[in-house]
Amino acid sequence: MLPDPTPADLERATAGDVDAFRTIVERYQRMVYSVAYNVLGNQTDAEDAAQEAFLRCYRKLPQYRAEATFGTWLFRLALTASVDYRRREGRRPEPVEVPETAGDDPALGDGISSSTLVAALHDLPDDYRVPTVLRDIYGLPYQEIADLTARPLGTVKVMVHRGRASLRLRLQAEREA
Repeated sequence: MLPDPTPADLERATAGDVDAFRTIVERYQRMVYSVAYNVLGNQTDAEDAAQEAFLRCYRKLPQYRAEATFGTWLFRLALTASVDYRRREGRRPEPVEVPETAGDDPALGDGISSSTLVAALHDLPDDYRVPTVLRDIYGLPYQEIADLTARPLGTVKVMVHRGRASLRLRLQAEREA
């Protein structure tokens, strides 16, 4: 995660200092967009959800308490804004343009392209995809995922396990086709 803004920066942004808030946005915009993109699967929707996340951040900044790091708090806002956007718009992710990868790439397995992997990941239900992405792409610990998604630790572990199992089945079917 990125270093948290200083307490003075947070106080200035909370008081309405546009430059202080701009600094926060510039520091975290890649992370917020990345979360939105991984949930929504297309650039336009991810940009809209990221903008919504920063609007929520601006409105809720006075409520921020340093019980969690600022980055974790904003990550959760971005995740919630993205999931809310998906529900509101009722869209499934569009296929992502990814360059084909050679079949001997050990990270992907025999004969599996990165575009196939991305498509399989985006076909997972939100309940499985979000925790799986947070664990396997962002490398977050299970407890942090549980905190971010407001779900019990055991539930998160089950969701990641089921997400991985679904991916494994889908990719195995692709490999055999």
